[in-house]
Amino acid sequence: MKKSKLFASIVAVSLLTIGLGSFANASPTYHEYSGKVPRFEDLETNDAIKETTGSAYNVVTYIQKGKLVSWVEKGTRNVTKKEAYKERKVIVMDYLGNASSLVGENVYLNISTSPGTLETVDTAGTWTPN
Repeated sequence: MKKSKLFASIVAVSLLTIGLGSFANASPTYHEYSGKVPRFEDLETNDAIKETTGSAYNVVTYIQKGKLVSWVEKGTRNVTKKEAYKERKVIVMDYLGNASSLVGENVYLNISTSPGTLETVDTAGTWTPN
């Protein structure tokens, strides 16, 4: 009788560990965006909830021409480094300070034209605060 209880306990702990491991490695939620980035204003996405302590990602699927800069904000405060790009690619934006303090918080992606880009730029992609 004791052996079966011990076996059942080991199985239960193993299943719980596997379940928690799967939850911890869940894929981040990506949010779509598209629009025109004005010359003197920013394109801001809707709020998204930061789910993990990882870096933010901007997957640029379209950029018309010129050079853009993206970063993540909370309210009016920048919470990631600004990253410039001029082609389709994955942009990694590292958080400033402790990213874990933002888990569960609403943040949004901000995109601006880079200095020297003197016209509106069409862009599209997906992003995650991760």
